[in-house]
Amino acid sequence: MNVVKVVAKTKEEAINGVLVKLNASDEEVVYKLEEIKGGLFKGTQYECLGYLKVDILTDLENYLKEIVKGMGIEVSMEVSTKENVTTFKMYTSNNPIVIGKNGQNLEALTVLARQFVKNLAPINGPKIILDVEDYKDRQIERLERLAKNLAREVKRTKVPVEMDAMNSYERRIVHNILTDFKGIRTESIGEEPNRRVVIKLEDE
Repeated sequence: MNVVKVVAKTKEEAINGVLVKLNASDEEVVYKLEEIKGGLFKGTQYECLGYLKVDILTDLENYLKEIVKGMGIEVSMEVSTKENVTTFKMYTSNNPIVIGKNGQNLEALTVLARQFVKNLAPINGPKIILDVEDYKDRQIERLERLAKNLAREVKRTKVPVEMDAMNSYERRIVHNILTDFKGIRTESIGEEPNRRVVIKLEDE
């Protein structure tokens, strides 16, 4: 990975210096920025470490392949980026193991992937989604269908419904699909990892 370092008097100068050295635009670069306290007669300076986003994604792909192959599973990947969200779609020789019960193994891999990116680029690193073939698509369809059915039940009975505990990604799916559901609103309650969505009437 090509890493460049620039030290300057301001954050903007440090970041711009990195962009010049990498000959890239702001959208193509991720960086770490650190404030360096000066001595008695020196002012504060800023150190910026910059990487090309494509290099980080390549390193992350190799990192994920090593983990999965370490489980004794063959894997290939399809990587796509849309609106600063990069999806790593994995095709493996044992999808059920990589996904895990209720998606737990896939979620753990996602946490590792996001931490890998955060360690290199805590400020503006790309957002990461991991998928195994079409598992996420099926998951979205299942959650959307369940949320709509529960919302109809709430409107019929006028009794709020608490869904099972879900991760932030799953909760966001439920909130989004019911945003325009007439007469219904949603909210998240509880603490991680037991945080869950409540579906209730809009006027409650």
